[in-house]
Amino acid sequence: MKFLNKIFNYQIEKFNTYKVLKLKIFGISFKTKFSNKTNVNIDVKNLLEFLYSSNNKNFVEITKYPYVRKERDTKLIAFYLPQFHTISLNNKYIEQGFTEWTNVTKILPQFIGHYQPHLPVDVGFYDLTTDKIMYRQIELAKMYGIYGFCFYYYWFSGGKRLLETPLFNFLKNKELDIPFALCWANESWAKQWDGGNKEVMMEQKFSYDDCDKFFFDILPFWKDERYIKVNNRPLFIIYNPKLFKDEETIYFVKRLRELAKENGLGDLYIIGAKVFGNTDSTIYGMNASVEFYPNGHKNLKEIDLNGKILNKRFMSKVFDMEDAIKNKKFMPEVNYPMYKTVFPYWDNSARKAFQGGWVFQTTPDLYKEWLKDSINWTKKKHNPDEQFVFINAWNEWAEGAHLEPDRQFGYAFLEATKEVLEDRL
Repeated sequence: MKFLNKIFNYQIEKFNTYKVLKLKIFGISFKTKFSNKTNVNIDVKNLLEFLYSSNNKNFVEITKYPYVRKERDTKLIAFYLPQFHTISLNNKYIEQGFTEWTNVTKILPQFIGHYQPHLPVDVGFYDLTTDKIMYRQIELAKMYGIYGFCFYYYWFSGGKRLLETPLFNFLKNKELDIPFALCWANESWAKQWDGGNKEVMMEQKFSYDDCDKFFFDILPFWKDERYIKVNNRPLFIIYNPKLFKDEETIYFVKRLRELAKENGLGDLYIIGAKVFGNTDSTIYGMNASVEFYPNGHKNLKEIDLNGKILNKRFMSKVFDMEDAIKNKKFMPEVNYPMYKTVFPYWDNSARKAFQGGWVFQTTPDLYKEWLKDSINWTKKKHNPDEQFVFINAWNEWAEGAHLEPDRQFGYAFLEATKEVLEDRL
């Protein structure tokens, strides 16, 4: 500790109604002001070990034994974010050159033990304006047992689209050989990415006239031979069924089914996500609901960060994932058709550290147990042709939710996915 004290020392001084924490690291001084109610008794040794210890001790190398799919294996579908290229709207309202990587790379640890930033390996910091990176993403997905991707589709009132370039590149290139589906991200486009109405850049409104426009815009995807089907019906997810009035959502679903029959699709298999209070999507004429954790989590134990906070502006809640998974808090029983969703990790500090985000620091072993429970549940609840489990997500890097390998864990979450499937539950 004598050496540590030379490179790092601190003291706390009282000043009226505040405490002032004075830090000095390698001779560089820092000063932070806290309320007198705030505990700033930081454990110096733990802080230094956290700052300077190797951050890749949990790194898992790429597999030498790719996954071999069996016909009756549960189909794992990973949500896929196309926000990895510049668009004019983001350039105008956020900053020039903004992409998802902008958020990812600006965040720092906010408390002792906080894993940030999440930085990619293998696929690297990619640009999805071309389809080249998708070859590697598909290769990795197949190596580890991911059945398909569910792309977010950003379609707005009157037929405007955002972030569509990667999807249309994929549609045109039949060599990108992986099953896929679409999830209509039907909310307004806003800076905070929370479904709210603050700083809206493109508003989403319902129009009865838009129903036909939407159908024919998306029809080429549904007709693609790679598109995922349930009993020969294209699988389609609506992210927020409650965004519109009930009668509007009911009409939209009904009209899509009518047009599907008129255009040779037979019917659609429509699923509503369980977000913002939505539960049973069959009330809108849909076939089922799908979990969208962490949205909708309940009764989770929060972790006490007293004495560990490094940034007084940090407002996120940190949850105990070991307690949640070991005690099956993500495994509620329901009385309506539903599909399970798991996430490998979740930490949206990169987007909302100072706005009240969520942090769920998990491990590959905990994720593995949750995925195993979800597959077992699915085998009991669904017929073989309907056995899907969703993963949130393949590449939500700014939310810390990514199966794509990173510098901390490497291929560990992908390896955990493969091991669960290979157990042949």
